[in-house]
Amino acid sequence: MSLGESIRSILLADPTVSGLVGTRIYPLELPLSCTFPALTYSFPSDNFKLVMRSARCQINCWADGYTERENLKQAVENALKFYNGISEGINFEIIYPLGPYDHIKDSTSGFYYLPYDFKVNYYTN
Repeated sequence: MSLGESIRSILLADPTVSGLVGTRIYPLELPLSCTFPALTYSFPSDNFKLVMRSARCQINCWADGYTERENLKQAVENALKFYNGISEGINFEIIYPLGPYDHIKDSTSGFYYLPYDFKVNYYTN
């Protein structure tokens, strides 16, 4: 199981997150026919994860409206903030928020988007 799939499992196991997005949590980008709200995840600037077992994970919150997007951001933060435990064979020492960026509204589509970075310290057996 990959680190991304493990993060996805943590988010899906949280009743507030899954209540908002169902199973709409995708790696890298949204599918073309995606409904909102939804999440995407990626690992930018992750050059040393094999050596240090530390990664920067970006969770992107997507929604139709500002309030819906803010609720999703808060649910993601609550699910991941200071998480430690085992998910899909990966032992998470701690996940802590680095912070969200300013909100973005796509002027073409009208959707609201917010990238939120987390630091993930982990190891595998």
